[in-house]
Parts: sequence; C-alpha cells; structure tokens
Amino acid sequence: MKRPLTRQSKGAAQLSLLPELAFCPRLPKPNSCEALALSALLEGDLTQVDWLRRGKGWRLAAVIKELDYLGWGPESILLPRNGWPRPIAVYSLPIKAKRFVKRLIRRGAV
Repeated sequence: MKRPLTRQSKGAAQLSLLPELAFCPRLPKPNSCEALALSALLEGDLTQVDWLRRGKGWRLAAVIKELDYLGWGPESILLPRNGWPRPIAVYSLPIKAKRFVKRLIRRGAV
C-alpha cells in the first residue's frame, strides 16, 4: 500500500534549493562538562576511555549530545579497540567548528 502524499513530503525535494544555514553554535557554560569536552575535542578526538582517564565519569555520550543541542555538530564513529569486547565511539568536531573557534579566538571573544 502506498503512503498518501502530504504537503510536507511534496516540499522536501525543494529543501536543497534553500541556502545553507550559517554555523553559529552557542558556547557551553564555563567549567561545565560540556565546556571541558569541547576543549578536549578542539585538541583532537575523544573517547569514553579518554574521558574516564580524565576522571570525568561515564556520561560522555550525554555530554556530546548536549554539544549537539548547542549546535556544535559533533561526529562519531564506532571503532574496535584492543581490550574492549565491542567497538567504542570516537568523537570529533567537524572542520567548520574548529575554524569557528579559531575565528572567535582571533577576535578575542574566547
């Protein structure tokens, strides 16, 4: 059985015609777990193992999701790791996020 067309489904093809939104994430609260994770992600990739070694606990995925809500768009991939029975997530920031922070630093906003 075919799904009926709705107004929303007809317009979805035209979304590619809209201009891309500007990248403007919000900064997390100072000294929060989100701020610490953002700082770590600006230095490089981050895993739950790294987060535990820093003494920050088991909630890295929740912190990363909060950064996503703030507009940072963190990315993750699952990779196998020696000593772990299942693949673990490796989190990183997209290039546009790193460039954004560099611009903020040059302007003295951070």
